[in-house]
Amino acid sequence: MRTLDSPETDTRVVDAPDEPRETVETPQAVVLEDPQRRREESADLQQRVDGNPTSGKFQPDRDELARFDLKRAGLPDMTIESAAKYIEEHRTSRPWLPATDGATPETRRIIAAMDADGIHPQIRHEGWVNEEANRRRVTYLEDPAQLDPGKRSQGIDGLKPGDGPHWCAAIATRIDDPDAFATAFARGVEHPDVQQALATPFDPGKRPRPVTLPIADLLGEDGHEHCKGWRLEPVDDSMNAARQKRESWLDERAKGLEPTVPEPKAVPVQTFKDGVVTFIFQHDHAEQRYKVANQFVDPPATSKEPDASVLLGASS
Repeated sequence: MRTLDSPETDTRVVDAPDEPRETVETPQAVVLEDPQRRREESADLQQRVDGNPTSGKFQPDRDELARFDLKRAGLPDMTIESAAKYIEEHRTSRPWLPATDGATPETRRIIAAMDADGIHPQIRHEGWVNEEANRRRVTYLEDPAQLDPGKRSQGIDGLKPGDGPHWCAAIATRIDDPDAFATAFARGVEHPDVQQALATPFDPGKRPRPVTLPIADLLGEDGHEHCKGWRLEPVDDSMNAARQKRESWLDERAKGLEPTVPEPKAVPVQTFKDGVVTFIFQHDHAEQRYKVANQFVDPPATSKEPDASVLLGASS
């Protein structure tokens, strides 16, 4: 992969032929001068070349999304109008919400209800998380939900109370289109296996087991094209060793020491074809029932990628 390390300029002649040549700096040069933007551009390019190819716009069934009963997932009821008002009121403090501006009103209703209820799949596993943020999550345990840059660089979780560490196992994934994200959620919630889990008799000390459903069942045969992810590079063909080395590297760096192990690296997931969507459940103590707490995608298990049982903590 070719990396651009210096600004590029456009040296076309401007104005009349008898005028001196001028160097016209292009917008690309501005991007390349910004280290953060340069990293983002690099991660985007690596994902396009080595990972799942860029997908087109997902075409949702708006009638289906409009009919979806939010209460079936344990979410509060919300109208399209109240969802638009919620997003407008919170767009500055909750920057993942503006990512729905180009989505259908029906999708915005579902994502606003998730956000208002306090669950978080839309924060870590939807399209507002760019490729660089997703890569840094699995590589350096930087939580995209943590809005304080200093705390994010220290690996502090953005959703847990206090300054507890963020944890990610071996992979970080997302659905890159809000309409696809909402469709997977609505169809998944209506699946008999998910409804059976939600109907489990309430027990404050237990939760239903996660439910995994094929991506193709929820988003169609091409639905995997809307899924993106990064995984740790194995160390000595072992993902467990890669996680242990990552922990050592991060711990030594946090203490101001020169790391004694190689810096962790991540690579794009090449395909999510034949992968799954996983639904996690949590208690709703007020209603004495269970509700959907999280939704994330995983690629098919292979010899190079851990299976879903290993990933359940990774994509939380």
